[in-house]
Amino acid sequence: MIKFGTGGFRGVIGDDFNKENVSLVAQALSRIIINSGSKKSVAVGYDHRFGSDYFAAWIAETLAGNGVSCLLYTQPMPTPAVMTAVRDEGLDYGIMITASHNPYYFNGVKIFVTGGMDADVKFTDLLEKTVNTVSEVKNMPLDEAKASGLVRDYDNKQKYLENVFGFLSRDVDFSGIRILYDNLCGVGARCVEPMFKMVGIKNYDILHSEHDAFFSFTMPNPTEQAMSPLKEKVKTGAYDFAMATDSDSDRLGIIDEKGNYVSSNDILACLYYYLVKYRNMKGDAVKNCATSMILDKLAEKFGYACHEVDVGFKNISAAIKRYDALIGGESSGGLTVRGYIYGKDSVFSSMLFIEMVAAMKKPVSEIVEEVRKFAEYGYCCIEDEIRFDSEEGLIEFLSAHTPRFVKPLLRHECCNRNIKYYFENGCWALIRLSGTEPVFRVFAECENSAECAATVEKLRELINSRSSESNKVVV
Repeated sequence: MIKFGTGGFRGVIGDDFNKENVSLVAQALSRIIINSGSKKSVAVGYDHRFGSDYFAAWIAETLAGNGVSCLLYTQPMPTPAVMTAVRDEGLDYGIMITASHNPYYFNGVKIFVTGGMDADVKFTDLLEKTVNTVSEVKNMPLDEAKASGLVRDYDNKQKYLENVFGFLSRDVDFSGIRILYDNLCGVGARCVEPMFKMVGIKNYDILHSEHDAFFSFTMPNPTEQAMSPLKEKVKTGAYDFAMATDSDSDRLGIIDEKGNYVSSNDILACLYYYLVKYRNMKGDAVKNCATSMILDKLAEKFGYACHEVDVGFKNISAAIKRYDALIGGESSGGLTVRGYIYGKDSVFSSMLFIEMVAAMKKPVSEIVEEVRKFAEYGYCCIEDEIRFDSEEGLIEFLSAHTPRFVKPLLRHECCNRNIKYYFENGCWALIRLSGTEPVFRVFAECENSAECAATVEKLRELINSRSSESNKVVV
């Protein structure tokens, strides 16, 4: 079955992610478009993953076969560029071929709707149901579709760059910043390097700018593990900091001038602090349930509120719109700001981070320290993952069984694929069933690292006990 999770429909290339299933999604979307009476084109983009350009072309052929016109990208681009196209061109739908941060053998389909927002659950549920009713897929050869005008070549790179540039301050001198950027073989460098030149950054080095569908056999995700090789390079190369973006350029990672990894929670907090205190912008904050409470503390200090939503950036985008919030983000490295697009964008967030460092004229480590001190935040927050073979009954099992935590448990809540545990002094833990991989994401925020590690270990023990129980032989 084709299922759309928090990041769209993803699967293993050649297994469940294949031409047949991608064409089924395009056929189902075509039917929805036709039934709605929409006459607008669909933007179709793709990244550097294996076969992404072919999958995008196959989608265009199916759309054209149903009489639906599309704007087909002529080059790989970041996911947020397609979201920008949907907004700027006044389209009803956009499609991006990417599996974001997943391993190289995955690919996927993301759907965007009016305004350039991620499709919500209501729409993806409709799409899934429609897919199951498709009995015939209509196609038109790409050459014929282009000749008929149903498929048009499209490239909004310059407009997208200008969109990012338009948000940056004109009062900041970027020229003195020295940056090490790891592209992780993704599409980010296609737009990050031109942005460097637009703002006058001359001192930079880029790693892994080549197109490698295997991502050098590493995870194309700017986690601490993936960015570890940069830690020593930052110090020996006298860089102000290092940064990295994921394969489709919507997640950002940072290494400070001392070679320390800056968590996504701190990146989000620092940018909120900078926008309010230095750029005099106003507004609430939004985070998902797996994100640190440092954002809550900052919002409270500024006299605003921090709204918590379920995992999935579409929920953050919706809350930004609902509360007219200034910033919204998640612990996995994605964020956006009011007035920009309703989607995460690491080209945008990286440039905003660079602006912050240049404007505050302080090392990254000192900025993080300043923000934590202002928020009166001294907790520890960690993230881990636990793999499993089958998710059948797992959520039900975890809902019915409570780990023997090291801290007194006040309560726990189950929401969709998440279970969140609340302890005293605002500490918490979360276990989330991934919507894109066979793993549990595990999070904990406690008063010290030892308590965090012990909390995660108790959750691991509980999941392992479920696996052991299910593997017992019944005589």
